[in-house]
Amino acid sequence: MTYILGVDGGGSKTEAAVIDENRRVLGRGLAGGSNTNFVSRKEAVSSYVSAVKQALDEAGLRPQQIAAAGCTFCSAAPDAFAELGLQVKPIPIGEHQVAFERAGLQEVYGVVLIAGTGSSCFGFGKDGRRFHAGGHGPLLGDEGGGYDIGLQALRTALKAEEGRKPPTMLVEAACEYFGVRNARSVVSRLAGLQIEQPLIAGFAARVAECARQGDEAALEILRYAGTALGELAAFVAGRIFDRADRFPVVLAGGVFNAGDLVVEPLRAVVSAQFPGADYAAARMNPGEAAARVTLKLVESRGGK
Repeated sequence: MTYILGVDGGGSKTEAAVIDENRRVLGRGLAGGSNTNFVSRKEAVSSYVSAVKQALDEAGLRPQQIAAAGCTFCSAAPDAFAELGLQVKPIPIGEHQVAFERAGLQEVYGVVLIAGTGSSCFGFGKDGRRFHAGGHGPLLGDEGGGYDIGLQALRTALKAEEGRKPPTMLVEAACEYFGVRNARSVVSRLAGLQIEQPLIAGFAARVAECARQGDEAALEILRYAGTALGELAAFVAGRIFDRADRFPVVLAGGVFNAGDLVVEPLRAVVSAQFPGADYAAARMNPGEAAARVTLKLVESRGGK
């Protein structure tokens, strides 16, 4: 039996999975972030080690039994694999490949919009054309990503507490999430040379909760995020497709857990320019998808 490891890394979490040659999931693992745009290399290696070890333990396998391993954001993988005793070299795989697999699409064709801690977008045409935009990190880009949403919400909460903006549930949500007595104390909580970007990105889920309860400030932040992501997707689509073309737009990443609160403004932007666009949610576990992509690569090279 052939055993394949897949690891999908991101700014806030790293997911690993082990599958067999029949694509049966044997073990999964979950750890912190491993995208070094957001965490240190040491943290990335530690996350890789933890996620992979969990997956191997659940599968009841030794590291030496893994025949191939594919990874996204795999700069930390060599050190992690050496620490784990894995005897294979990590195979780099793209975020877009994992996203297409997660959405159940076999052909690399269309637009992939990824909005997790950060945001980026990829476009692929049938003629081999491809284009990528976004993904510039929290300082210079990543509009509509979890970090951006969390940051916008914290700014709003601080202004609301001071009376510079109308009252909002985001004040109480920020206090609960960051474990402080008032929103102003979040400033001290986050002070330091290294901003805790995954922590701020995690606050995006609380923003969505407030929005679902009708908080106008939270709703406006999510409308902004959806619009920003829609503009990014439409721009990328415009470099690959014509207005009359039909193509899928794959939505991947934790920001889309907010559902229509983000997706509807996104669709409004994209569909206005590309009415034939279809929307596909990336639902499969990312680690499993990474493993399946890796297995396909092994099979295409004649391996088993």
